[in-house]
Amino acid sequence: MLPRAKDLVTEDDIKAWVVAAMEASMPALVTDLREAVLFAMQEHKKVLAEQTIVMRTTMEEQSRLMIKTLEVQGRTVSRLIAFGALSGVCSFMYRDLEHKPHAKYFLALGYGTGVLGIIW
Repeated sequence: MLPRAKDLVTEDDIKAWVVAAMEASMPALVTDLREAVLFAMQEHKKVLAEQTIVMRTTMEEQSRLMIKTLEVQGRTVSRLIAFGALSGVCSFMYRDLEHKPHAKYFLALGYGTGVLGIIW
């Protein structure tokens, strides 16, 4: 009968073969790994550059839109303040003109003109 493989090959033999194979293939593995990492880093650099440009463009557009929004809001607030002031002044003047109906018409005309002025 033939001897069993288990009796001829020990675990130490297997460890020695694996270590020898790793040592023999290590330079090729390191070279391949280095090339793969360099390629991945170059591609990552390209992606980052593209994303930076896209993000900067998006931020610039958002800034432009925010400036426009703030301008519109500022104009609206200014108009509201002016309208409130005009209404307040005209209401005081209207009370003072109780017995002067023609003056009330001129005040109403002035108020309407003021409102149109505020709107445009």
